[in-house]
Amino acid sequence: MRVAVLAAILALVAVPGAVASEERPGSLEVQQELYCTDCDTTLADASAVSYTPEAISFIEDLIAAGDTKSEIKKKVADRYLGHLIAMPSKTPPEGAPTLADLEGEVMCPICNTTLDQSSSAAARQIETFISKRIQAGDSKDEIKDNLVAVYGPRILAAPPKEGFDLLAWVLPFVGLVGGALVLAALAWRWSRGREPPAAEPALSPALERRVDEELARFDEG
Repeated sequence: MRVAVLAAILALVAVPGAVASEERPGSLEVQQELYCTDCDTTLADASAVSYTPEAISFIEDLIAAGDTKSEIKKKVADRYLGHLIAMPSKTPPEGAPTLADLEGEVMCPICNTTLDQSSSAAARQIETFISKRIQAGDSKDEIKDNLVAVYGPRILAAPPKEGFDLLAWVLPFVGLVGGALVLAALAWRWSRGREPPAAEPALSPALERRVDEELARFDEG
């Protein structure tokens, strides 16, 4: 019993990317596992059939509804019976990233949202690039480095916190703190300026008496 439980745990640890891909599939990932009989290619590469946009929209609706990849492929194959066929899921190499891993960490340069929230053509193009680099065996960091080389650091949802990028990441927060300190100092000086002036020191009794005498003499004169 213990051996079986240990084997199950090791299996889950060994393929976290596969589990994540099944539970949180990307649209392009599903398209690559649906075979289009009318154009002899995958749905991801099918551009000459009229139902392609409708099928992709259907896939994205099922993803938004929380369906797994297996459920989505079955529903699409049933809906387009004879035109689209569900293919076996591709098992990524152990430790390899998946499209689902990167979709939430890469930005769409057109709509300034992450790829998993974008429906632009640019986002689909980047997803295609990511999928091809995954198939080529690139690591997540290598894929990100390639994207940064093409699009610049802003393509990443969170820029790497080191070197100049660390400075770019920290400076806005430093500016906010510095601005708050300056405002606090100005407010303190302003409040100090509004305080009532300190009372002048009272005259000594002897000096006060002398002043009274001088005033009396002035009145008599």
